[in-house]
Amino acid sequence: MHISERDGTFTVQHVTGPTHNMLRLTVGRGKSQEFVVTVLPPIGECRHHNGLTAQEVAPAILAGLADANAALKTDFIVTAAEIVENDSRRQGIYEYLTRKIIERAAETQRP
Repeated sequence: MHISERDGTFTVQHVTGPTHNMLRLTVGRGKSQEFVVTVLPPIGECRHHNGLTAQEVAPAILAGLADANAALKTDFIVTAAEIVENDSRRQGIYEYLTRKIIERAAETQRP
């Protein structure tokens, strides 16, 4: 797993053999707000399914965000998200990736 950050936008790439997922989140602090999940076009030739949708991934992002905020006692919010349409559909992966991004955000924003 690789996590990078640029100007408050975190990208995590998780590739394990035949499965692969990328999640990009722009995060901030404060009161929860709605955010848009942008589905990026397919990368490469693989097709695991008919394609990921924003509607199926958004609840997982919210769940991972809530878990991370509760564990860290923080108030991070997501202001934008991006996924890749032909990434692997795996139970729980976007919750996990969101938690990892929020953990990294908490580390980088310590006083």
